[in-house]
Amino acid sequence: MNSRRELFFSILAITLTTLLTYGVMMTQLGFYRDDWYLVWTSQALGAEGMLSIFRIDRPFDGWLYAFDFWLAGVSPLRWQVYVLLVKLSSALACLWLLRSLWGERKMETTFITLLFVVYPGYFQQPNALTAKQLVLSYAAVLLSLALTVNAVKAQKLSSKIVLTVFAALLSAFYMMIYEALVGIEVVRMLLLLYLFHRQSKKWMQAFKSAFVNALPYLFFMASFLYWRLFIFKALRKSTSVENIAGEYTSLHGFVSLVFEYGKDLIETSIFAWGVPLYQFWNQAIYKEMGGAVAVAFAALILAAGYYFLAGKPQSAEDESARDWLILGALIIAITTLPVVAAGRNVVFGFQWDRYTYQSIFGAVLFMGGIIFYAVKGQLRWVLLSFLILSGVMTQFFSANYYRAFWKAEREMWWQLTWRAPQIEDGTNLIVSLPGGYALAEEYEVWAPANMIYHPADPEVKLAGQIMFSDVWLDLARGEQDDRIVRGTIKVKRDYGKSIVIAQPSPYSCVHVLDGKRFEQAINERVDVSLIARYSNVDLIQDSPAQAIPPREVFGDEPPRGWCYYYQKMDFARQMNDWQAGAKLADEAIALGLEPRDLSEWLPALESYVNVGDVKSAKRLANLVRIDAATFRSLCTQYKDLRDEPAEYNRASVFDALCIR
Repeated sequence: MNSRRELFFSILAITLTTLLTYGVMMTQLGFYRDDWYLVWTSQALGAEGMLSIFRIDRPFDGWLYAFDFWLAGVSPLRWQVYVLLVKLSSALACLWLLRSLWGERKMETTFITLLFVVYPGYFQQPNALTAKQLVLSYAAVLLSLALTVNAVKAQKLSSKIVLTVFAALLSAFYMMIYEALVGIEVVRMLLLLYLFHRQSKKWMQAFKSAFVNALPYLFFMASFLYWRLFIFKALRKSTSVENIAGEYTSLHGFVSLVFEYGKDLIETSIFAWGVPLYQFWNQAIYKEMGGAVAVAFAALILAAGYYFLAGKPQSAEDESARDWLILGALIIAITTLPVVAAGRNVVFGFQWDRYTYQSIFGAVLFMGGIIFYAVKGQLRWVLLSFLILSGVMTQFFSANYYRAFWKAEREMWWQLTWRAPQIEDGTNLIVSLPGGYALAEEYEVWAPANMIYHPADPEVKLAGQIMFSDVWLDLARGEQDDRIVRGTIKVKRDYGKSIVIAQPSPYSCVHVLDGKRFEQAINERVDVSLIARYSNVDLIQDSPAQAIPPREVFGDEPPRGWCYYYQKMDFARQMNDWQAGAKLADEAIALGLEPRDLSEWLPALESYVNVGDVKSAKRLANLVRIDAATFRSLCTQYKDLRDEPAEYNRASVFDALCIR
């Protein structure tokens, strides 16, 4: 096959594999974790706000994000498309770099690029807004290295100058985004040394030529390091040079660095191809396993299609494949060191897996060396197939997790607006989501809450908090604190004005807990049950100005199923509007709607009791009795409180529910 047709099929296979691996669930993904304070800042403070929140650690990122939000706005889908295109660009840059170094090894370089596309040691691409920084900076890395190699190979001086200038500008670009990528300049020197050594066969001459060609990049690197170490003072602890350096003045710190470094090398190069897949597979249900296998085999068919269409490969020379093995190992070692020295380590869990990303090129080059040098015969294609399957399945499982996470998040906020038309300014929302969707940072609460209830307001009017071990102590004391997020965003939090919002399980509706009632679902978290008494639903206001989640961010309103009626009934119960509650219950029952969490019948049951519809109340009580554990739990709670003063007929509710 001629080289043009082969290149076409190579690019086609890489493009389709990228789209298949990361695009299948793209329309169902959203915003997560650190995304939220960025989205809120863009909406409420605009470009100037974006610049201000990054002045404390990475000023250039502020300018970049200001441009990104101008380009993509606050639409999750646009961010997914944006990052997918950047990922594809990085894959094509990877292919160009490999072909520029080993142009005669066409099939092998294509398969190494496919491994780059699906590399399973990093699986956060669905978290697109935050992941964009890594994906974009690494695309710049690969393109810069490819330009450097082609500058050396160029015959015309003008071509050499133009290619070198663009490569140097890209090197400055990615270092300003992510300072840990400074190690790439050593990788560039290594590749130049390798390239000149292949030409001259004399190491000293090769080193001199490599050094001369690396001077423009070394100048940019030295300038950046001087600015970063001696001029710019990072105010964020995790990026402060002084703070990081202090960690290694003790023997323990140095020993820790050595051991973590060795561990991360093995994890990035070897364990990444199996451990993440095992972790996902071990928790997946059969439906998810089936979907992952189907998508992975589709990707394998694409790879096989390229193999047969491109023609029989030349057998890779042992020297080339051996070089991939050695160079890959060296690149991993070089690029991992700055990250470990900064106190960061590889952990194959959401968020912490990102510390493999700076080493992906080395990891896939190393694995390509193993496949085409250490493994012989048909076994190499078996191993390659396994690695492609592992990578695609890992990325599928990750996207599936993020899809479910986004569903839980967006439905929680929609349900809250059904339940709470408006919320008093200064309220502190404490949110607990079920299982693996637990929130990690407080801005995952206050940012979306303010986007919904105070859109475009430059002040944070609603504070937020997540569940943590000592939150009960802050609530008991009625603590007040002022938080400064990224040196700019001020959050005033008053634990004496808190609402606890919890979803006991993925099958429950969101429950806005009422400290005056103390009723808890049987499967509620113990720590949530302990703080329920501090939840003040009187902070929820009845208002004709109904808050509505912005659809560009949260999508269309979910179907008005049981949870819609439950939230409306619960609000009617708070307002002591028993007629409205009973009417809503009648409508839900007429539509055939019912809860999977039987404790959610209580607003309807109470409404029926208070309007005197004893028959309907008894019918609902019998439905609750179906689940003996829920029935006993609720009756115990009502019995303990039945004679205490209340704004509704608690004794009658106890009688209707618990006495036949």
